[in-house]
Amino acid sequence: MLPAIFGEKLTYTNRGFLTTQAARQERADLAAAIKERRDFLIRHHIALWDVLASCEIEGAADASIKNATPNDFTEIFEQSRIRRVFCTGKTAFALWQKHCADTYEERFNLTSQCLPSTSPANAAWSLEKLIEAYSVYIL
Repeated sequence: MLPAIFGEKLTYTNRGFLTTQAARQERADLAAAIKERRDFLIRHHIALWDVLASCEIEGAADASIKNATPNDFTEIFEQSRIRRVFCTGKTAFALWQKHCADTYEERFNLTSQCLPSTSPANAAWSLEKLIEAYSVYIL
C-alpha cells in the first residue's frame, strides 16, 4: 500500500527532495526520472504529503493562507507504520499543529518535528546547510 500514499502533485526536483536524498547520503541527480525518486522514497520508508488539501493563497506567500482545509491522514496512518512527521518549515509545522496534531499524534503514537524550509525563499539556508540539518533527523 505504501506507493499509493505519495502525492501526485509532488515535484521531484525541488530542494526538499534533494535535501532528503542527500541526507540519506545518496547522490542527488537532477535528471533522474520520477520513478527513480519514488523508488528512493520507498527504499527509505519516506512518505511525502502536504498538510493542507486546499487553501486560498496569494502566489506563494504563506502569510496569505486563508480557508485552510487539512488533508485527512487517517487512512495513511492506519495502513502504514509511520511514527514521525517532519514538517518542512515553520508554516507547515504551525498548520500541522493547528489542524492535525490533536487528531493524529496520540491516536497513532506520532511525534512531529519542524525542519527548516527547503523553499528557495528560505535563502538563509544553503543546500549544504539543509542537508546537514536534515541528516540529524532522517538518518
